[in-house]
Amino acid sequence: MELYRIWSLTLFLITVAGLPQTASQDVQKRVSPDAYSSAPASIRTALKRQNCELPETQHWDQTRLNIVSGHFGDRAQTDWAAICIAPDGSTRALVFWGKSAPCPSKIDHGWALKSRFAPGKAGSLYLLAAPAKQILGYRKFFDDAHGNPVTHEGVEVGGDEASIIYYCYRGQWLELQGND
Repeated sequence: MELYRIWSLTLFLITVAGLPQTASQDVQKRVSPDAYSSAPASIRTALKRQNCELPETQHWDQTRLNIVSGHFGDRAQTDWAAICIAPDGSTRALVFWGKSAPCPSKIDHGWALKSRFAPGKAGSLYLLAAPAKQILGYRKFFDDAHGNPVTHEGVEVGGDEASIIYYCYRGQWLELQGND
């Protein structure tokens, strides 16, 4: 009888392992910018004007907020950044500059922003502010070739697999290795 149970369990596990896995695109659903009530109304309105939906935060500690404030161009100004999923499923990060705009307000390059999502879906996509200390740590760990100084925060965009940090430097967004 015991051998039968072991054999049955083994057969069950083999069968389950052979079933199609749920794609990571099914992890989060999209929500209106208004779901992020901690963001200023002006930022939420600007996102809605651009027909943006955001990935819903599903982490218990709220660490992956998808719309964040930070110092993305200079330590002296506060900026906001958000993930935008367009009606066609394409993704981009948008930056709302506090004062001057040292880099473009739209980031749409890099593997992290090449995903396309089915209606209502947002995968495991997230956006965070990346502190300068974190960027420097990743640079050292991944032996990053960029030689620019790191004096302010970056915008980290990724999913369950890995992330890219976008760092504003001399009018352009540099792509740096993020969490892997």
